[in-house]
Amino acid sequence: MRTSVNLPSIALILICAGGCGIQMPSDRKSAVSHINTPNEKVAEILEVQQAVEKLPVKVVKIPTLTSVGFASVSVQPGKSTNQKRILAIKAARLDALAKLTEQIHGIQISGSTKISEAIVQNDSLRADIQGVILGARTVKVDPTTSDTFQVTVEIDKSMIDAIVKAYA
Repeated sequence: MRTSVNLPSIALILICAGGCGIQMPSDRKSAVSHINTPNEKVAEILEVQQAVEKLPVKVVKIPTLTSVGFASVSVQPGKSTNQKRILAIKAARLDALAKLTEQIHGIQISGSTKISEAIVQNDSLRADIQGVILGARTVKVDPTTSDTFQVTVEIDKSMIDAIVKAYA
């Protein structure tokens, strides 16, 4: 394969590189003379640290909603241990996303109890979660034990507001 060289592009690169103002020492002696003693280096570091401390620092804290999900490795249907681990991480992430959905959109709970002759025969409870999650980030994936993964996801408040406006 033959490549063509664009001469104006090469000229522009050389002009830009030449204008950077980087001067290389012409011999080893001048290169060695620029090295400071350890005390000078420490003094320079302290001077820089003091200058940085004087800078006005504005910390912007973005409000987020965080959720944690868990899943077991051994119950996953994979053929190998690595496949089971990957499936456990996916399941833990889905668990965390379901919990985020619950926090944003709520949860619908329905239950029923069957009583016969003043004795509870059947007591059931069902929880349904439904909603849309956009912009959630996986923050952390941790193996909590040898058989369990924990996944932490978060979403910004601005994205939550957009989701609620769009899907409420």
